[in-house]
Amino acid sequence: MKRASIGLALLSRQWRQHWIALLLIVVGVSTFEFVITRIAPAWGEPGFFDGLLALLPEDVRGMAYDQFQLGYPIGAIAFGYVHPFFLALCSAWVVRIGAGSLAGEVGRGTMDVMASRPVPRWALVAAAAVSIAAGLAVITGAAFAASAFGIRIRPDLQLTVESIWRMPFIAWLFFMAWTGVTLAISAVRRDAGNAIAWASGLIVTSFVIEFLGRVWKPIAWAGPFSLFAYYHPHSSETWGAGIPKSMALGIEPVVLGTVAVAGIALAVVLFQKRDL
Repeated sequence: MKRASIGLALLSRQWRQHWIALLLIVVGVSTFEFVITRIAPAWGEPGFFDGLLALLPEDVRGMAYDQFQLGYPIGAIAFGYVHPFFLALCSAWVVRIGAGSLAGEVGRGTMDVMASRPVPRWALVAAAAVSIAAGLAVITGAAFAASAFGIRIRPDLQLTVESIWRMPFIAWLFFMAWTGVTLAISAVRRDAGNAIAWASGLIVTSFVIEFLGRVWKPIAWAGPFSLFAYYHPHSSETWGAGIPKSMALGIEPVVLGTVAVAGIALAVVLFQKRDL
């Protein structure tokens, strides 16, 4: 009972600190995903993305069509879950709490007060992880609801709600992987700014490595080392082509889930051993 009350107190504190940010992110994400359903092309019709991609170099345009299948309704909807706007908002949630809950508390001096109470250090890491996970569930759930509503009022897309369930799920799992990375960083930093810089830098670097690996052959070998290489909201079952075989075998969620669990476990170990 005592541990439950401690956990609830820690989660309540996280909620009071971050609920406004969560609300703003949910509004932004849900609005964006709904707009995507409005500009998605119907089957066999040119759409917004065709005109946009026509402006890109041929190699980049070919990669975009192969990776996202933007000429199809399902591909356009999936694009909403890999767009930099969606990625930036979800990353902001992960980095905000991940950096602020450990390194931020140390930097502000409030960690000394918390450590003076009968609160095990692992509980602080667990509270941060649960808060991020719950917030990501709300964010991706809102995105899914907006996408589902959008395709419901557009029968010309010929999509069902069941055809898009994988998108928010894999998005949640992807950002939980980054949660593990961020908490591990935050566990050894002494201020939120430093932890934010490291976590944000790794996310951006990972994105760049995966992108360059697709368009520049000499560094293609580095692609698998990026978490973005395992983030594809679409699946081979969705349209049956254009997706690596490894995705169909289920490697993607296994890798992301493993990184998430390993990162959170590492954060617990590092935070237990560090000086406050």
